Amino acid sequence: MYGFVNYALELLVIKSFGEQTWEVIKKNAEVQMEGQFLVRQIYDDELTYNLIGAAVEVLKIPANTILELFGKTFFEFCQDSGYDKILQVLGATPRDFLQNLDALHDHLGTLYPGMKAPSFRCTERSEDGELMLHYYSDRPGLEHIVIGIVKVGYIL
Repeated sequence: MYGFVNYALELLVIKSFGEQTWEVIKKNAEVQMEGQFLVRQIYDDELTYNLIGAAVEVLKIPANTILELFGKTFFEFCQDSGYDKILQVLGATPRDFLQNLDALHDHLGTLYPGMKAPSFRCTERSEDGELMLHYYSDRPGLEHIVIGIVKVGYIL
């Protein structure tokens, strides 16, 4: 997983719970590194899962809640990092935005070689026309990140 994912998790914990808590989480996850995660470096997926597991233990918050908060922080990180302009061209409506998520990941794949992004499909429910977002990933258990991203993206 690219470092920007771990870095966004770090930002969430430091912003919400403090730097000392982040250090405890890193220690419990057996992450031995100084400084911040490098945004463009690929880290083993196991490291991210270990950090999430340690955060659950230390913060006493369910993983789904942490992942949803993480999704919100990740969206804000993307905006702060200058990706807001890319996000804006995905569509003027939430529906357009969601339908173009794979196009965003295709573009990001050119910037981040080797990125294994999730895939999304949108369908309409026949009974009421509501848009349903389908999430596909080789990384199990991270779907609540998407929920957090969608919630904050929809509000903005």
